[in-house]
Amino acid sequence: MQVLVTGGTGIIGSLTGRTLAARGHRVRLLDVAPDPVAVARNGGEAGDVEVVAGDVLSFADVGAAVQGVDVVVHLAYSLGEATNRRPYAASQLNVQGTATVLEAARLFGAQRVVLASSIAVYGSDGAYAPEELPLTEDAAPRLAPGMPLYGAGKLYLEQLARVYRSTHGLLGVGIRPSPVYGPGGVRGVSGWLSRAIEGAASGRTVTVDRGDARMSLVHVEDVAEQLVRLVELDAAAFGDRTFFNTGGDATTMREIAAMVRQIVPEARLEVTSDGEPDVAGLATQVSGRALAELIGYERRHDLASGLRAHIEATRSPS
Repeated sequence: MQVLVTGGTGIIGSLTGRTLAARGHRVRLLDVAPDPVAVARNGGEAGDVEVVAGDVLSFADVGAAVQGVDVVVHLAYSLGEATNRRPYAASQLNVQGTATVLEAARLFGAQRVVLASSIAVYGSDGAYAPEELPLTEDAAPRLAPGMPLYGAGKLYLEQLARVYRSTHGLLGVGIRPSPVYGPGGVRGVSGWLSRAIEGAASGRTVTVDRGDARMSLVHVEDVAEQLVRLVELDAAAFGDRTFFNTGGDATTMREIAAMVRQIVPEARLEVTSDGEPDVAGLATQVSGRALAELIGYERRHDLASGLRAHIEATRSPS
């Protein structure tokens, strides 16, 4: 298949593209500002990967990129708490950008769009009764209080995909990922974690805040595999359910620091805390069972193996 990935040189898009190419798919990565490191990395992989510069707010850019494409993986989005600081620009990208991608996919004959929603559509754990935890896809959306515009945009993304399916027959499916960690994180929670983990592993003294705030994390390798399997899955397998939790492992930065020191004893990772119960009101107890059963894939990484893989990738000369 020919697959277009928007946000294609970000932490998730880059690895998703490489994974698709390794499976024999032809891949086009669209990014408004392609990361040169990711471009070089993709150019060196087996398979057919093309990197193009383009803005999802430009119908001309998206239309050119989507021609000849069978499936679109839409990952271009303004992240998390940044939407609070730049509400107008974030709303344009997150709402209009998604509409542009879906409309271009429809007009140019793509068969499927795989989208990244978020667990930000849920509220914090405390917004739900104990028997509702861990949260499944049936839990009522409440929006993470620390990033309400981000969560609302993700809910809109899901609803827009459903309307395009019911009105135009374009299959829109996707994931609700927990915050993603792994090599290549630059923005949002991914960047916060990467700076802490990679800095400490390289011997620098790193101080991180929100040390006791709980969060659910999922490794980028698992998210990329989940997305690729949604690209490849037979359309009939979805039925009426189209957005699925990735699942994740609940932890704190203080616990991560301890695990990093076990892997790299000389790591200097200092943790501060103001007593926050969670990160931006994101849920920490989220079930990924429905997705695992649908695609036949259990997450490879728990936190210990994921952190080790992150550190080893950081230290690798490639």
